[in-house]
Formats: sequence, structure tokens, C-alpha cells
Amino acid sequence: MVSVAILVYPDSLKSAVYGLQEMFILANRVAGELGQQVAFEPQLIRFDEQGFNADEAILSQGFQVVILPPGQRSEFYREPPAALTDWIQQQADSKSLICSACAGSFILAATGLLNGRRATTHWGFESLFRQQHPEVTLDLDQIIVDEGSLVTAGGMMSWLDLGFEVISRFTEPGVVPLLGKYLVVDTGRRAQSFYRRFRPDLQHGDEVIVSAQEKIAEQFPALPSVAELAQQVHLGERTFLRRFEKATGLKPKNYMQRFAIQKACDLLEESRVPFETIARDVGYEDAGACRKLFVRIMGLTPGEFRQRFRE
Repeated sequence: MVSVAILVYPDSLKSAVYGLQEMFILANRVAGELGQQVAFEPQLIRFDEQGFNADEAILSQGFQVVILPPGQRSEFYREPPAALTDWIQQQADSKSLICSACAGSFILAATGLLNGRRATTHWGFESLFRQQHPEVTLDLDQIIVDEGSLVTAGGMMSWLDLGFEVISRFTEPGVVPLLGKYLVVDTGRRAQSFYRRFRPDLQHGDEVIVSAQEKIAEQFPALPSVAELAQQVHLGERTFLRRFEKATGLKPKNYMQRFAIQKACDLLEESRVPFETIARDVGYEDAGACRKLFVRIMGLTPGEFRQRFRE
């Protein structure tokens, strides 16, 4: 028997809450068909403004798995109450597998359990998450980040990937692929980098670096060198490098590469022109070098990206 607590908190995504519950129930049936002796017991644990809405006996038990599902945009997951984070810490102390998806990572990070560890969340939360939890190493290229007793998933629909990950922990090979066939869902490994958009953060508070970011956008595709950009904003190169990385989380060269590749993504989605033309349009005379950079950043070739995302 595998006891699973699915937390229902204010503004949590109900499709994920009930979808996970039904996913574990279906996994029991699939495991039975394959002759495997495993039974998941998913239980909804409700927490609202008044606190937990559950018996003390239920709350005091040690669940084998605790899942923090995605949440719709609200203040709750950004500042979860101590009563909730303390309970999650207690579950971790009893050797539970603690999992989060999308905005649920904010609640998990608030417990301190992720300090010094790798984690992921929705790519759109990058700036906010780094600001609130700088002690967590964020890896937004991944949909699943497995840190042993802590598993985080990125993206609003990543609860599906998280469900498969948890089920695979407690079943023998064969259950997850067959479950995916029943659900008509691809169980192959995905990366969040496929879906991630580069959205420059202009709200970090360093106006000089904001000016540099604006100059990059204005001069694109004829991007300046780092030395030229530092000179344009009247900073020494070393000071500029330090302030730019602190404000944006990226070195200027990496920032400009991501800026160019995002423009290439837009053109791949919006047009049918060859990638060689797109490479020149985003500032690369060598299409091969641009293609290699595209694959490194996006995790897909330009052709795969266009096939996946072009309308």
C-alpha cells in the first residue's frame, strides 16, 4: 500500500488535484493487469484560510508521498502559512517523498527543504522564484528535477509528468508505459526548454542594466560586444559584467544568445522561410553555428521545433 497525500490549497488547480487522484486509481488497475502487487491510496488533504480541514489522526500519519499540485496565480502559494509548511517538514522528517508541480514549488521552497538543492517550476515564474528563493538552484530547462526525497516538476500540466514519475518509483517496469497508453498521453521524457520563452526581466531594479537590455533590443540583430555595451552604459567592463549577471541571472553573451534564439523561435513559428535565412535575420552568418546554439538552448532542432509548434 502506498499512501499519497494530495494537498488541496486555496486556488490549487482542481484539474490537477482530481486528475492525480484518478491517475493513481487507474495505476492500481494497470498494475493489477500486469500481476504487480501495489496499491496507491490517494487522499485529498484540504487546507484553507482556517487551516487544515482534516482529522488530527489523518494529519498525524506519515504519508509515503506528499504532492503539492499547481496553483492558479494568487498570493497563497507565495506566502504559505507556517501551519502548512511545518506539516510538510514533519512529513519530510518521516521520510515521505515530497513533490511539487508548477507553483507548488513556492510552497515547497518556503519550507526550507530545497535550500542548496536543485528544483524547477514554471518558466514564467523564473524572476519571481529567484527573487523569493535565491538559495534554491533553479533549473528551468527540465520538466522533472529529481533530488531523491524531493521531486519538483515545471509547467502547469507537469502534474502528469510528476504522476508518472511517482508511479514509476513504486511499480515495476511496464506500468507507466501501459498507463500512458490508457490515458493516451506520451510517457517519453520531455524538457521544459521545448516550451520556454525568453522574456527579459526589466523589473529587477538596476536601471543601468535595464538601459543595456533596451540597447540590445534596439540594436538587434547587430548585437554589440560586451565591451561596447559596457561603454554605451558608461560602466567598466568588469563592473558591467558583475551587475548584468546579478540583475538578469545571465552573462551578457548568454543573454544576447537567448535573445537571438527567441527571435529565431518566433520566425520558425510564424513563417516557412528556411532556417538559413532565419539565422541571418537574427545575426548569424554561419547557419550551422546558429543551429548548434539553437539545439543547446531549446533541446530541439529548428526543424523539430517548427514541426511541434507551427500552427
